[in-house]
Parts: sequence; C-alpha cells; structure tokens
Amino acid sequence: MPNKTEEYLALACKTADSISRQWEHWAEFLITAARLYKYSYPDQLMIYAQRPDATACAEYDV
Repeated sequence: MPNKTEEYLALACKTADSISRQWEHWAEFLITAARLYKYSYPDQLMIYAQRPDATACAEYDV
C-alpha cells in the first residue's frame, strides 16, 4: 500500500503528464497558475491537480 508521499508523487506525475500532452490542458493549467502566481510550480501543479478551478489558496488561519 503506497504512503501519502507516494500518492502525491503519483498525482503530480499524472497531472504533469496530462498538461504536457495537450495544449488545451496546458492553457487551463496556466489560467490556474496565473491566479496562484506566488506559489512555486510544484505547488501550482498540486493545486491544479486537486482543484483546477481554485481562485485562491492559503492556510486556514489566513
């Protein structure tokens, strides 16, 4: 049974593969990344993988 880290890595790899195969997916990712420009690429990728329509992302306390 994979642990959480392995699950997250698999999700990141699957998403990166998906967005690099079709320009439409890449464009959708760029729209999400533009809204979340303060985050690093890996963080943007994981946010997109879990919630492509995210408009903001912050810690609960913020």
